[in-house]
Amino acid sequence: MNANMNLKQIERKAWTSFFQDGLWDIFMGLVLLAVGIPAVLPNIFTSELHQDAAAAVLMVLAFLPHWAGKRFITVPRMGHVKFSRARKSRQTKVAVIYAISAVVGVIVFLMVMLGLSSSPPAWVQRLGVQGFVALGIGGWMLFIMGLASYFMDFTRGYVIAALYALAFSGTVLTHNPIMFIIAGTVAVLMGVVVLIRFLREYPIPAERQSSEQLYGDNA
Repeated sequence: MNANMNLKQIERKAWTSFFQDGLWDIFMGLVLLAVGIPAVLPNIFTSELHQDAAAAVLMVLAFLPHWAGKRFITVPRMGHVKFSRARKSRQTKVAVIYAISAVVGVIVFLMVMLGLSSSPPAWVQRLGVQGFVALGIGGWMLFIMGLASYFMDFTRGYVIAALYALAFSGTVLTHNPIMFIIAGTVAVLMGVVVLIRFLREYPIPAERQSSEQLYGDNA
């Protein structure tokens, strides 16, 4: 029993170490920036189609630093880990959550907008349609991304969920996509800080050995 518990603890530590490099934070922040940058440059991206196309391209490019970082920074320091079926099942749940949330979110949004366009309830009128939509989007982001962070054992994911809620809700309320830039910048900076700490705590084996020899010789 103790052996199984120890193995689970070791595996959980290995899994959470996946987020110790800050690359996921940077990726999620770059996604927000990918949405916001075309929207704040209407003189360059003159139509919604151009903005959407530019955002899609930037989102794809946002994954490159994550891939390169894992390949050339994280793996040389942490190595490869093969996780158990239980851990892979949690990963599958996260993917299912995101897929369902995307579909359900679109359906609910369309239904709500159709309902509001006809005869919105009195409390919605007091809140305002924009306030209602902003509250709904923010709450949905917090719930779905927070739930995914729980299954991923990713504590900073709750902060990122709040930043996403702020970006979408703030944009609806202010009609200013600068909220995406602000939230994305905060997420990227948070990831960069974590990455710097990771590089200091986990040098590659060759660097670690050279450092130990150097300090050993000086001693």
